[in-house]
Amino acid sequence: MTPDNLILKISKGQIEPFYFLYGPEIFYQTEIIQALIQQSITDDNRDFNLENFDARDSTVNHWLGSAKTLSFLGGVKLVIVRNLQEAIPKDNEAQALMDYAQSPIPEACLVIASNKVDRKRKLFKTLTGLKTAVACEAPKENELINWLRKRAEESDYSLTSDAARFLVNRVGARPGVLAKELEKTLLYAGANKSISEKNVAEVVGESKLENVFALTDALKTKNPETALRLLNNQIDHGEEPIKILGTIAWQFRMIWEVKHFQKQNLPSGQIAKAMGANPFVVDKALQHTRRFSTQQLRTGYLELVKADRSLKSTSQDPLAVMQSLVLNLCR
Repeated sequence: MTPDNLILKISKGQIEPFYFLYGPEIFYQTEIIQALIQQSITDDNRDFNLENFDARDSTVNHWLGSAKTLSFLGGVKLVIVRNLQEAIPKDNEAQALMDYAQSPIPEACLVIASNKVDRKRKLFKTLTGLKTAVACEAPKENELINWLRKRAEESDYSLTSDAARFLVNRVGARPGVLAKELEKTLLYAGANKSISEKNVAEVVGESKLENVFALTDALKTKNPETALRLLNNQIDHGEEPIKILGTIAWQFRMIWEVKHFQKQNLPSGQIAKAMGANPFVVDKALQHTRRFSTQQLRTGYLELVKADRSLKSTSQDPLAVMQSLVLNLCR
């Protein structure tokens, strides 16, 4: 079950007595919990029917005790537990939670949220195997296009595919940030119900791609201080090293391909059409083709492959791997 499918079911009043929300995309966890609160909690019953716990300063006995205590006002008792990954129950408590999850009482809805799971543990293996377990992970970038368009439709706006793609290019595959930027764009559009790429460009800030091109510039000019600063800035803003590496590798491939078509004396529009690429991306790549020789691109790509292997097959610190890559490319 996907987060969006679950939210749709909740909006129709189809609420299960137990949910396990797991994965790094806290935005989806928040959206699901808010949907449950909106559907089952009112100002009148909030004090009796809603209880929040942090796993770090509570126990399984607290959570189950709350779920089993019926509300004086009737209705669904909503019990929310966050940060399970920070205080994983053991032995009897873990077993008690697994037993309850497999046979919860229908008068309550117990929601357990965990940003990470260790599938080697029996507890997580059991919880993730439930039908009401929901993986909260960022979709692939191409899936986010339709996700954004659907989200705009829910607010009675029409978002073009190019506009949605441009927004993803600007922000990256981060649903929480995308949702906020889309909301800003819709507010800016006002009565204009058709949102174009131009509308998005007028509202949304600096591009993820522009950051990558800036990093590429620093690598080309052999400016390690600037390159490391840009790298650290992206990591500080939540980008995973493996994703940054993939984006830089993609950038090198784009420059390489554009350079190939440029030798045929094709204008940027025809290059974009031949590659099936966004004209914005091609224009950016064209600014770099004259700065890289084919040999420099090939050597850089080999360094990227080496870093990719290190990130995936060794226990090295990912940040250290990326910093070493930047220094090697700046030589």
